[in-house]
Amino acid sequence: MKVKACIYTDAGIARKLNQDSVMVKVANTNKLGRISFVAVCDGMGGLSKGEVASCKTIRALENWFHEELCLMQDLENDRLFEVIEQSWRRLIARVNGEIRRYGKHRRIKLGTTLTALLQIGRQYILMNVGDSRIYVAGKNGIKQLTKDQSVIQAWIDEGIMTEKEAKDAADKNVLLQCVGTSGTPNPEIEIGRFEGNSTVLACSDGFWKTMDDDETFRMLCPQMCVTSEDMLESCKKLAEKAYSRHEEDNVSIAALCMEF
Repeated sequence: MKVKACIYTDAGIARKLNQDSVMVKVANTNKLGRISFVAVCDGMGGLSKGEVASCKTIRALENWFHEELCLMQDLENDRLFEVIEQSWRRLIARVNGEIRRYGKHRRIKLGTTLTALLQIGRQYILMNVGDSRIYVAGKNGIKQLTKDQSVIQAWIDEGIMTEKEAKDAADKNVLLQCVGTSGTPNPEIEIGRFEGNSTVLACSDGFWKTMDDDETFRMLCPQMCVTSEDMLESCKKLAEKAYSRHEEDNVSIAALCMEF
């Protein structure tokens, strides 16, 4: 399996500080073959030290990848994903407690979203807290894999609001969960399978809020991701489109293109 990867992250046109943290890891393993791990954390812009919360969470994921995942390689496939889920839930609880204690000691509130996907062979497991997102682009189109944990998404689910109405809603940034601000979050965790060559895109809401799925697909479908440099250039161009549409938030994109 071949993997190409890139990261684009920027403070944007209106903010001096980038509170996003991004990670991509690709490794060759003895038992699992080549594996990939991608994550984006968006520090809460309305809270103090959002960049601390996002960085702490990304570092915890990075340490997990290097120190804990290697101990799970001998597990059978179904058991492996079950143990990963359990391990991730413990990680979220631990990091949430660390961030809350950091804030309590300094008398501030801080928090972050979290979205992450681990690829093992043709399978993946993803985790999501908040409204950063993961998409997958294949031969025939692009699909959102995560579901926002937000007030707006809850209203859509309940039929109170349509997706079209949600784009102009005043409460679009209100989250139901994030890491660090309250009790232990209950992350969305899903297991799935790639059907063929795929590009995985993890992004903060500064990217997806102004972007159309079709234009993202045209730029980052597997056919267009010839090299990592091509992918990075496409991410930059998409970010520039977001800026041209008056997006003022930090913009972060992490992309993996996998050829099976």
